[in-house]
Amino acid sequence: MKITKQRLQQIIQEEINSHKASQLNEGIDVEIIDNLEAAIGAAYQQMTTPTDVDQTYADTGEPVSKDPEVMHQEAVQMIMRIVTDVTGIKGDLQEQ
Repeated sequence: MKITKQRLQQIIQEEINSHKASQLNEGIDVEIIDNLEAAIGAAYQQMTTPTDVDQTYADTGEPVSKDPEVMHQEAVQMIMRIVTDVTGIKGDLQEQ
């Protein structure tokens, strides 16, 4: 299942809204949520901004695509992997 940029933004916004709504119960500051949102946005922007420099993936040596849709998909996958690593969630998040 592919996740569109709009759907990713919707998922992130839903998570942020959920966290903001439950911040008192879970003990998380709005500032932390704002920082998280800003970091995710900055990471996504950086990963989807094309460059004139040919790049390769460090782990595979394969060339990095300059196709906007491929860049989007790779950015979403990386962000979701980071969330999975940080939260300890197991399983395939793309199917959820």
